[in-house]
Amino acid sequence: MASRIMHMAVTEIIAEKWEIKDRNRLLLGAVLPDVYREGDTSHESHLKIRIRGGGWVTYDLTSFKETYGEQMQEDHLYLGYYLHLVQDLVYRDFVYNEHHWNPAAAGNIERLHNDYRLINSYIIEKYQLQNELSIPDDFEKQPINALYPFGIHRLYDDLKSDFTAFSDGDIFFFTKEMADSFIQRACDICDKELQAWREGKSFVDAYDWAWKKRAESLLETTLNTRELGGYRTKQGKMTKVHTLLRSDEQKQLSSRDAAYLSESQITTIIDMRIKKVTSHLPSPFANRESFIYHNIPIEEGSGVPESIEAVPVSYMNIAGSANMRQVYQCIAYAPQGVLFHCSAGKDRSGVVSAILLLLAEVRDKDIIENYMMTKEYNAKRFALARKNHPDLDINIIIPREEFMIRFLQLFREKYGDARNYVRSIGVPPEEIGMIRGKLVDTERKC
Repeated sequence: MASRIMHMAVTEIIAEKWEIKDRNRLLLGAVLPDVYREGDTSHESHLKIRIRGGGWVTYDLTSFKETYGEQMQEDHLYLGYYLHLVQDLVYRDFVYNEHHWNPAAAGNIERLHNDYRLINSYIIEKYQLQNELSIPDDFEKQPINALYPFGIHRLYDDLKSDFTAFSDGDIFFFTKEMADSFIQRACDICDKELQAWREGKSFVDAYDWAWKKRAESLLETTLNTRELGGYRTKQGKMTKVHTLLRSDEQKQLSSRDAAYLSESQITTIIDMRIKKVTSHLPSPFANRESFIYHNIPIEEGSGVPESIEAVPVSYMNIAGSANMRQVYQCIAYAPQGVLFHCSAGKDRSGVVSAILLLLAEVRDKDIIENYMMTKEYNAKRFALARKNHPDLDINIIIPREEFMIRFLQLFREKYGDARNYVRSIGVPPEEIGMIRGKLVDTERKC
């Protein structure tokens, strides 16, 4: 995230351009999200949320505006806080996407923070910053404290350090030129966001400004367990989290995984593997009292298609499977959340996931992205396939965008839309409504 000094520089420019009267309140709000309580590394003050299947993270700008919208109109502290979140979204795009920053390399985060200290004096002088920020005596009574337990008593010491000249070491990554470029861009984006906000709109879409997280299965005993939650629908709602999970097979079930599923209220398991597979590799859920296990074998998709061109057709065959009606009806009548899986969590689970997201009216771009995430999550599985089956055309089994694009085309040509599809396989309207009830969170927006 951007340094306090960079946030202050952006905020001073905004305050002058927009003729903000209470500059101190705006500046306090602009640094407040970085006033962490001691020892905190979660950055909860930034309202981080996982979206788009849990594989992406963003700041919940919508929630902040819904909670503090009135204060933003009347108190510049809240406006400054909101603009800090906007600036950090811009910063992440600037540093990670444009300049390809790698925070995972050992020592890189510490080196970046050292760069901040080295260029602080330059920014302070160029943008004529002063260490004049004051904290109101009644700060603890401010509504913003319901958001996060700020370590406000540390702010004066932190700012004193920021305004103290520092010359230990050389610039490693973040240069003065980069600072100027970021500040200019952040001012431009904040300016457009302010104009939109005053018209009751938004310029920055936190959903599309999200950043990708490292592929990591939700379960420690699988490679490819993930959410169908956190996707935006065409009506601006979100698909529910901790309700529908897609997965590869579970060869065992650890106590941690069992606890995670129970705490998330994922109690129904739909196993789409064929009997030939489940007979020699039975599901660990089959005899667990805390789970409701269903083996609904989907023969189609249990083998490898004969060619790359055949993959989308095989997905249509999966959609048309005689047992597919049972899968959707099982989801409809599940008392709580559902985990459905096949063997690799790629084809049969991929088709069911795509149709569910279509039923929720999620955009095609996100459906394709959800499908392609399997390429990352199953990287180890694909590497083993290369090693153990050298004669196999690996391009057939590794997900490609064109597979899902072509499937969606074929699906619409045959069924029109997802509602027509589920009706055509025998799922009545009331059960379709029950499925959508598990899919769409009518309260949550992003």
